[in-house]
Amino acid sequence: MDIVKLGKFIGALHRRFQTAMSRELKLPDINASNANFLLLISEHDRITAKQITTELAINKGLVSREMTRLEKAGYTTRTPDDVDHRTTWVSITPRGLAACETIRQIKLSLWDEVLAETSAADLDTVYTLLSNWSERSKAFDQSK
Repeated sequence: MDIVKLGKFIGALHRRFQTAMSRELKLPDINASNANFLLLISEHDRITAKQITTELAINKGLVSREMTRLEKAGYTTRTPDDVDHRTTWVSITPRGLAACETIRQIKLSLWDEVLAETSAADLDTVYTLLSNWSERSKAFDQSK
């Protein structure tokens, strides 16, 4: 097996999903990139931009721009921390939660199409492996 091709397949899968998401999304000010931000934010009561950067492996500049866009559109709010004023918390709004339902439905539909002939056992294996690899790859962040 050519292990380098694994990265090619993962990258192509990601780009094709981003393209399909962009075509399907009809929500104002939501694109395939910030849709993932919104989903991550919805999984937390509140989260910092730094946590988003780390979790999604996205650069700070892009996170900052998309956070501004999502806030202006009413999908999120930002609140300074009461104790540490250097920290700003990002939270989802009711409008953001409604958008997440639409985003999840689109993603589920796309995955259903791609994974139609994949067994539950194979999905569990792939999920576990990708999760483990993702965790291990976080070590790359430390080597900067």
